[in-house]
Amino acid sequence: MLAKNDYLYLQYGKNTGLYNNIAIQSQQVVEKYLKHLVDTFCVDNPEANNTLKTHNLIKIYKILIDSDIDLKMNKGELSLLKDFYFNARYPGDDFIEVTKDEANDCLSIVEEVKQKVEDYLAKNGYCSKCGSKFLSTGSCSCENGENGDGG
Repeated sequence: MLAKNDYLYLQYGKNTGLYNNIAIQSQQVVEKYLKHLVDTFCVDNPEANNTLKTHNLIKIYKILIDSDIDLKMNKGELSLLKDFYFNARYPGDDFIEVTKDEANDCLSIVEEVKQKVEDYLAKNGYCSKCGSKFLSTGSCSCENGENGDGG
């Protein structure tokens, strides 16, 4: 699961003091976790394919809600990350410097989303490590290293 890779990268860099990068990477992690759910569970939703092309966390979450997947996320927090993705990333009139407290808020949102997505996956027969459907044995192929990440 791409989200897990980005999450691990964020964990590696979260103590660097590069707060704008932490906020930007936090948005990316949340986006990929939510998109994994859309890609896996919302295939019957006609808007799902278009949603996979957006960075707008609110739109992605709306597809989940419309597909009866309610993670009880705070839309204000998702909007905060969405704004950081653009305003902390590109110079210009809207550019902002992310503070340490704001970066820590972003990290907290990441942890909440990660946990909720992994809980949803597990509840629906998917591996929280790699995001794949469990085998008929009840285990995941990643536990045997079959998906290339060695678990």
